[in-house]
Amino acid sequence: MSWSGIKKAINRAGAQVMLKTGHIEETVDKEYEFEEKRYRQMEKTSTQLQKELKHYLESLRILSNAQVSVSEVLSQFYGNEAKNDYSHKYRSVSEEYHQIMNSINTKSLADLERPYNQTVLNPISKFNSYYIEINDAIKKRNHKKIDYDAMKSKVRRMIEKPSTDSSYDGKLSQSQAQLTTLQQSYDTLNDQLKQELPKLLDLRTPFLDPSFEAFVKLQLRFFNDNYNQLNNLQTKLDAKSREDYINGSLDEKIDSVLIKMKELNITGAT
Repeated sequence: MSWSGIKKAINRAGAQVMLKTGHIEETVDKEYEFEEKRYRQMEKTSTQLQKELKHYLESLRILSNAQVSVSEVLSQFYGNEAKNDYSHKYRSVSEEYHQIMNSINTKSLADLERPYNQTVLNPISKFNSYYIEINDAIKKRNHKKIDYDAMKSKVRRMIEKPSTDSSYDGKLSQSQAQLTTLQQSYDTLNDQLKQELPKLLDLRTPFLDPSFEAFVKLQLRFFNDNYNQLNNLQTKLDAKSREDYINGSLDEKIDSVLIKMKELNITGAT
């Protein structure tokens, strides 16, 4: 930062203290404040949306990896030796389940990620990137307002308490000229933001609507693919087990097996 910039920063810091303590009258623009408040709410919401959309994709990866891990262990659960047709059948089904989970993790998820990044994450990231420039403009506007308010207070003090010094008139004229320049600079940027901020808010819907539509369609395609693969596997399960699950008697069978396990000497050993 240049020496001139350092001096401005110091002067603004002092002016801010004077504004907060009420020693300098602050310029208030209710219309601008309303538009900035709306803008800040949109900034907060869209930034959170981008964060959650990233988290959603990461969660799918975690879930998919967990499914692969479970299916891998499950595929080993029945052992390599088929004691009977029942064990052989379920070992075969568990191995196929593991293959399906691998397919979902490698192919289905990969088929989701590329269009998800292109049509969902990239647009919201692009939209949110504009906040950097807008926030810089808002910061610049606030600096100009501080400079304007400080000079306005200085001119008022000079008028209210005129000096008898011979250079007073020249200094007052110079300060008034600076005040006019600062006011014009502030008004220009202030008016520009009042015009542009509402336009940005109006653009958020047409800009993000296609991404929302893509998000829903990608979800539908991904989970339909998962459903179809698992549904095909389900048809290979024992029909009686499916029927017991539907009518609620499967829990009774599980309880019966647990009772038999408790009756074994090894489970009751102390």
